[in-house]
Amino acid sequence: MTQSEILNKLEEEFSDIEKTASSFTEDQFFQNPIPGKWSAAQNLEHLFMSTRPLAGLFATPEVMAEKWGRSNKPSCSYDEVVEVYLQRVGNVGAGIPAFTPQDTELTKGEQIIKFDLVNEKLVDRAAKLSEADLDTYQAPHPLIGLLTVREFLYFTLYHSKRHHGAIKNALNSLKSKV
Repeated sequence: MTQSEILNKLEEEFSDIEKTASSFTEDQFFQNPIPGKWSAAQNLEHLFMSTRPLAGLFATPEVMAEKWGRSNKPSCSYDEVVEVYLQRVGNVGAGIPAFTPQDTELTKGEQIIKFDLVNEKLVDRAAKLSEADLDTYQAPHPLIGLLTVREFLYFTLYHSKRHHGAIKNALNSLKSKV
């Protein structure tokens, strides 16, 4: 995918997540749909926590080059990134403590705004990089190793879709209890 295609898909997915999250009542937003499953609030917070570091890194590509060098291989495709991720975490997923959401004092609306702002930063900063930069700069993913910026954008798209599915499942589960 080209840079603009990836960023358009990310913006669409982020917007869809916000719409789904907005459809919860305030109470439902924070309810766990079933024991052991994250609430919509926890899923949104997890997405925020995993996107915030990328938004910071994408603003300083020279830091990525200093810390992790420049990529000497072509970027993997979206499907290849997803395949590697699923091989590492499985279909159930594997949590990383640093990205496990904690309870928040924010309201549903405040959390959605926080989610929106970090995603705007991510997209804006990625848009300022050139098409070549997406395949040059790299940083480590905590589960799957070094990824180029393009691969991180692919991962973020997949990861967002995955958690959007969990948010939709939570909504459906909570609605069926009413």
